[in-house]
Amino acid sequence: MYDTVIRGGTVVDGTGAAAYRADVAVQDGVIVEIGRVTSPARESIDADGALVTPGFIDLHTHYDGQFLWDDTIDPSFSHGVTTAIAGNCGVGFAPVVPEHRQQLIEVMEGVEDIPGLVLDEGLDWDWRSFPDYLDRIAARRYSMDVASHLTHAPLRVFVMGERALEHQAATAEDIRQMADLLRQAMDAGALGFSTGRLVEHISSSGAKIPGTFAEEVELIALAEALGESGRGVFQIVPKGAIGAVIAEADGRDERLAEHRLYERIATAAGRPVTYSITEVGSDPEDIWLMVAESEKAASAGLELRPQIATRGTGLISLLDGYHVFLMKPSYREIAHLPVRERIAAMREPARRRAILDEEHVEGEYADQPIVGPMLRRMQVRLPLTYVLSSPLDYEPGPDRTVGMLAAAAGTTPEEFIYDHYTATDDGGNFNVIFALNYANGNLDHVHGLLEKPVVLSSLADGGAHMKVMCDASQPTFQLAFWTRDRTRGPLLPLELAVHKLTGAGAALYGLDDRGTVEVGRRADLNVIDYDRLQLDWPRMVGDLPSGSSRMLQGSTGYLATLVAGTTTRRDDADTGARPGRLLRAGAGR
Repeated sequence: MYDTVIRGGTVVDGTGAAAYRADVAVQDGVIVEIGRVTSPARESIDADGALVTPGFIDLHTHYDGQFLWDDTIDPSFSHGVTTAIAGNCGVGFAPVVPEHRQQLIEVMEGVEDIPGLVLDEGLDWDWRSFPDYLDRIAARRYSMDVASHLTHAPLRVFVMGERALEHQAATAEDIRQMADLLRQAMDAGALGFSTGRLVEHISSSGAKIPGTFAEEVELIALAEALGESGRGVFQIVPKGAIGAVIAEADGRDERLAEHRLYERIATAAGRPVTYSITEVGSDPEDIWLMVAESEKAASAGLELRPQIATRGTGLISLLDGYHVFLMKPSYREIAHLPVRERIAAMREPARRRAILDEEHVEGEYADQPIVGPMLRRMQVRLPLTYVLSSPLDYEPGPDRTVGMLAAAAGTTPEEFIYDHYTATDDGGNFNVIFALNYANGNLDHVHGLLEKPVVLSSLADGGAHMKVMCDASQPTFQLAFWTRDRTRGPLLPLELAVHKLTGAGAALYGLDDRGTVEVGRRADLNVIDYDRLQLDWPRMVGDLPSGSSRMLQGSTGYLATLVAGTTTRRDDADTGARPGRLLRAGAGR
């Protein structure tokens, strides 16, 4: 009598091998039989006509705070994720002393757009060291397994205090202390170490992020400390990763110098280095150079793994979020109303005319270093934003830009988007700026890069940018779009898309108990109605600490998700089961 048998599914096992039809039996949280299973089970899941895949591993999230107030871990939970790794980009909350808690909140608020008010209420700060922080997480249970890197910004501030906030160079003693704390973090179960070199990352107070300008001697010492554990990954946000202007005359030389630094880090650590890449309008060929260099490094025995998002990265504008009318006085008069009442007011001809005719008045947003520039960018780039067609198509052509749609309708871009927002009573209509990863107006580069074994699909940013993005829906998108729905270019093999979401990430982090459908592996599994798999429309939900809002995007088509053999989702709904726990590096099989 098995605990669970998934019967008659098409197994896509996460290794990249060809799919095959089989039953999958689970006992005590482990896969125990694959093939024609005749034994009875306490629970049977009919997977006839459905896919059976490993649970998805989300390599790049920012749930560092959400782990403390939420056991669901949405939006990732709605998209087949069974392992979520936080502590990316060098920002986090441990180690910490009380006098620097506020600075760490400001760092996370600025870099990852998680409101300070939410963090103020959601964090209990019942930790000092990074091992304390992991113990705090380990005391809770979740819908999935969770894990974290040690992050550079809080580590530097903990050791150097105000000198870190002033970006002073670390002394030899500073570096020794940071390396010791990194060793302790690895012993406690950190999955690795992360740092950020992106000068465009700033805190909500307008300050640069501690660690951005760390010298190579510091990074190499930390890499060596990481390597002493014999496990773990060194994660980096590159300098200029989202389009920062490179001061040097030759951008190619600067890029090569950046990659050479990663090679030296990988050599010092003897461990993988993974870094973010994205297509930018100023230099769309940059990513190909970096990937080519990582492929060359592999021949020298170094593992450098670029991570790329699988769709355009941008800002979603809708009435319950940020939009181009937010700074208009006549809109501010009604901004407090529930969305249905607000739309009714906006439909009044006099108010419509007033809002469209008025100048933008920044008011409360004028001095906000993050929101103010974002709203100005939305205003300037409005004609270049996209209105996505239904079902959601994340590879729109130029005919779906607000500028082109407005011209076809004989209106201005502002008039068009105003009427688009108010066309439905629930305020669900939106437009999106693909500021990154869509420089050429298509996703051809993503297709080419995902075909490369060295490249990982990632950067879903779950838990971050709560009011303007919901890229945590990328796992569902990756399967549905890249293997079935794309019309403007070639598709990817289903087996490759699943491998990028599962086995590839597990191998990178040495998680040898998960990531593939094999006997003896942990029963983290998805059963997917592939023909029905699709994304829901993004929506705002006011369920954060302090009542703040965030954007969620659900999905349709997940018949079941299992974590350690326990069904956490059934027919796209939460079962309430919380088998997930802290995943400590080295636990393995």
